[in-house]
Formats: sequence, C-alpha cells, structure tokens
Amino acid sequence: MQKINLNSYLSKKVKYVNSALKNFLPKDNSIISQSMRYSVAAGGKRLRPICVFLAAELFDGKSKDVLPAACAVEYLHTYSLVHDDLPVMDNDDLRRGVPANHKKFGEAVAILCGDALLTEAFNLITKANADDKNINKAVKVLADYSGYKGMIAGQAEDILETDSWNEKNKKILEKKLKFMQIKKTAALIVASLKVGALLSGADEKSLKSLEVYGTNMGIAFQITDDILDIHADKRLLGKNGSDVDNDKLTALSLFGKEEAEKIAYKYINKAKKALSIFENKAEIFLHFTDYIISRNY
Repeated sequence: MQKINLNSYLSKKVKYVNSALKNFLPKDNSIISQSMRYSVAAGGKRLRPICVFLAAELFDGKSKDVLPAACAVEYLHTYSLVHDDLPVMDNDDLRRGVPANHKKFGEAVAILCGDALLTEAFNLITKANADDKNINKAVKVLADYSGYKGMIAGQAEDILETDSWNEKNKKILEKKLKFMQIKKTAALIVASLKVGALLSGADEKSLKSLEVYGTNMGIAFQITDDILDIHADKRLLGKNGSDVDNDKLTALSLFGKEEAEKIAYKYINKAKKALSIFENKAEIFLHFTDYIISRNY
C-alpha cells in the first residue's frame, strides 16, 4: 500500500482550490467584485473544500467533478468570516493577516460582499459534474447546514453569550458551548463532507457515518481553535484580537487549556471510530483528523 503523505496532499489541493477560486471569482472592477476577490484570495487553509475532495474520493469520485462544490463551500465560509469580523459581530480588524473586509471597503460593502458570496455559493455548486438529483440533494444539504438552523444558529448563540456567560451555571454553559461548536463550526464541515459524498453517489449509511465523523471532528477543530486563539503565534493566526478580549464563551474559558485538550482528543477518537465502516479506504481521513488537532494555526 502506498504511504500517504498528507502534507503533500493538502498542499496540492490548496493550490488546486486557489487556482479554481481565481477562475470562478468575478473579473469586473465593481466595488463588490473587488471586495469578493479581496477576502476569498486572502488565503486560508481551505479545509472545507478539502473535506469535499476527501469525501468524494472516498466514493471514487474525482476532484475535478466536485471542484465547483468545493469552491462553493469556501465562498460560503468566507462570507461568514466577512460578516463575523464586522463591528456589530466580533469586531475584528484583521483577517488572514490583512485588514478585515470592512476595514478595507467599509461596513456596507462588507455586508454586501458577504451577501454576494453566499448567493454565488449556490450558483457554483450547481456547476458540479454530477447527476441533477445528487446536485439537488447537495444544494439542500448546504442550505440546511449553513442556514438559520445551522451555522447561523451557532453564530446567533455566540453573540447572545457575550458579556454574560460567566454569570451562568456551568452545566448550562457546557450545553450552550456544545451547541455553538456543533452549529457554528461543525455544521459547515459536515456539509462539506456530505456534499462531496452526495455528488459521488454515497449511500445513506455512509452519509450518516460522515455526519458523525464531521460533527465530532468539527467540535475538536473548534476546541483547538479556542486554544490557539490564546496560545498560538498571532502572526500565524493572521489576527490581532482574541475571544478572551471579547469575553466569549469558549472551551478554554470554560475548562482551561489542559482539560480542553483532553476533551478535544475525546472527540477526535469518536470521529475516528465513525470511519470504521470504510475500513482501509478512510486511511487518509485518519491522518487528516490528527492534523486538525495538531496544527499550530
């Protein structure tokens, strides 16, 4: 069996996505188009598009066939970051090492940029090379997990918790924190996996396993982010502030670093267990899961 080089795989896929994003992004000089290009091209780990590729390849799909869908989830993720940085939300001035969109173009343009990226995400996903029936299923999945019952629900809870979380019962806080982890972070990861799998003809049992995997991996991802938010090099993170500055409810603020790390590994193990039905075909997923929790930015 050929040894898997995850770093090489990730590097190749990131370049592939970045090239495609450049082609898909609007080329005109309108202020909204400039704003869209600015935030999407600012960089990022492209982990959600990679989840689309990994899931597609698990069912013998080709990356080129799901490439528009991979770019669609990156559009959607970037829109969420543009809006998240706004003063009325998390009020961050820096994103991916450059001024946040609203600092570069103003708040009104940043809002419209996010709206445009969200809308275009659903345009892009329809360009995937798959059966219309599977494309329709993938569109629904992306809408469900990113909408008011998914990612937006997590963002809303995150905002509501600011300034008041430390006055509440810890058991209630743990429940609220897990809700945010699942909705705000894990939801889009699950969506990415299910989109790639659906477009490649996955069955319901497999989709359920990927949902369990993505949910647990997404929670571990967010816990790791909470830890890195305080302990990582800000230059690598590409941001200035932290959730502590904004008095946010996080795994780190609730449990402390040592306990948060233990909890993250617990979810990583649950994620790996969910892959067992795929046997050796999921080996690269195991490497990817370890990468999620061991990264330094």
